[in-house]
Amino acid sequence: MDTENVAENGTPESVTVETRFGDIEFSWDKGIYMPVGLLGFPEHHVFGLANIPNTSLDQFKLYQSLTDANLSFIVAPYNMESGVYAEKDLTNAQKSLAIDSADMAILMVVTIRSAPGGQGITMSTNLRAPILVDTGRQVAWQHILPNEKYSVQHDL
Repeated sequence: MDTENVAENGTPESVTVETRFGDIEFSWDKGIYMPVGLLGFPEHHVFGLANIPNTSLDQFKLYQSLTDANLSFIVAPYNMESGVYAEKDLTNAQKSLAIDSADMAILMVVTIRSAPGGQGITMSTNLRAPILVDTGRQVAWQHILPNEKYSVQHDL
């Protein structure tokens, strides 16, 4: 990871991360702060969100740690009009995290596995634990929804 344009206080303006998709530059001031990190990764708090430089993956984004080049996740932005989540569940989550409804974005972490027999891949997402982003404050939490109707391995 290289830092460029280091400001007087020592905070870089941007960071270039060597990702599995090639080098991607992230603006430090556009970083997303996660006060408690992701499940299983509580020590990682600052992430960047980028388009994946592969047109066949346009529906996904890269959620990259800005402090550890080896930690990244493929995420799928949630379409609020899809109806996958009940409005009541989203409203409760939004209120518990003090996110203004106009500022809430939802990212679903995607898991990619080899298909049975090694023929291709399968993709799934954990609907029970999406990342809720307060876009106004650039803060996010991986929030566990209490409703058991949301699968932890929902096939895409």
